[in-house]
Amino acid sequence: MSVVIPVRNEENSIGTTVEAVLAQRMDSVSIEVIVADDGSDDATAEVARAAGARVLSIPASATGSNPAAARNRGAAVAAGDPIIFLDADCLPAEGWLAGFLSAHDAGATIVGGALDLPEGLPVTARCDYYCGWYLVHSRRPAGYVPHHPPPNLSVRRDAFLSTSGFTEQQPFSFTNEERAWQAELREQGHGIYFEPKALAYHYNRPGFRNLLRRNYRWAYTAIEAKSQTGSARMAWLYRYPRIVIAGSAPLALAHTAYILGCWARAGRFEPLLMSPAVLISRFAYAAGMAVGGIRWLRRRRTAEPATGPRWE
Repeated sequence: MSVVIPVRNEENSIGTTVEAVLAQRMDSVSIEVIVADDGSDDATAEVARAAGARVLSIPASATGSNPAAARNRGAAVAAGDPIIFLDADCLPAEGWLAGFLSAHDAGATIVGGALDLPEGLPVTARCDYYCGWYLVHSRRPAGYVPHHPPPNLSVRRDAFLSTSGFTEQQPFSFTNEERAWQAELREQGHGIYFEPKALAYHYNRPGFRNLLRRNYRWAYTAIEAKSQTGSARMAWLYRYPRIVIAGSAPLALAHTAYILGCWARAGRFEPLLMSPAVLISRFAYAAGMAVGGIRWLRRRRTAEPATGPRWE
C-alpha cells in the first residue's frame, strides 16, 4: 500500500507524521510513504527523507502547483494498493491502517477515515476543528456516505487512476478538489464507506483570522463543485444555485444549529460554549459561498477566467 502526503513548509511536523504511518507496519503489508513536496522552502524534504519517506519534489513555479496537484503527482508514482491520502497536519492513531484495510477487504473501493480532535490545541484551533469535521469524527457510525474529504482518505489504486483525479484547476486549488473523482467512481457503481476505526488526529491551525479565512475558502467553490458533481449531502439543494446564494445568510443560522446538534448528539458539548464563534465562522462560510457562487454563474455566461478566492 502507498500513503501520499501533500506538504508545503511542514518541517516541524512531517517527520512525526511519517514515523506514525510507518509504525503501522503489519507482517503481511508493506508501506510506501510518498511525501509530495509542493514547493517547500524550508527543511521539509530533508526531514521527511530522514523519517523514511520517499520525497517527490514539485517546483513551486509549476503550473497547477497546489495540494490537488501534489496528491495527483504522488498517486501517479505510487506502487501500492490501496492509495491512502493523508494530510501533513494529521497523525494516525493506533489501528488506523488496519481500519482502512478491513473496509477495503470487505469490498469498499473508497474508504474515508475519521478525524478526531487531539489534546492541547488552542481554543481557536478547537473551534476550527468543530466547524470543519462534524461529519467525520470517530463517534459517527460506519456506513456509506455521499462524500468524504481528502485529509484521511483511501482508495483502490486502479479505481483512482481511472478517474480525472483531484481537480487542479482554479478555483479548486485548495477546496472541494476531491468531489469530481469521487462522483466519477460513484457513477461507476462504487461507494464511499466511512470507517471510524481508520482514525487520524487533525491538528487544526490556531487563530481567529485563520478560522474565518479557512471557512471562507472552503465555501468558495462549494456551490460550483456540489452543483456539478452531486457529491454532497443534500445534493438536490445545489441544483438551484441561485436559491442557495440568495439564502446564504439564513443558511448560516441553520448550519450553525446543525453543527452544534451534531456535536451534542455525539456527546461533545464544548462547541455549545463556542457557539458565537461557530456562528461567525458560518457567516464567513456563507460569504465565501455567495461570492464564489456568483462568480461561477458569471463565468458560465462569459469567457472570464476562473480565479481562486481573493482572501488567500
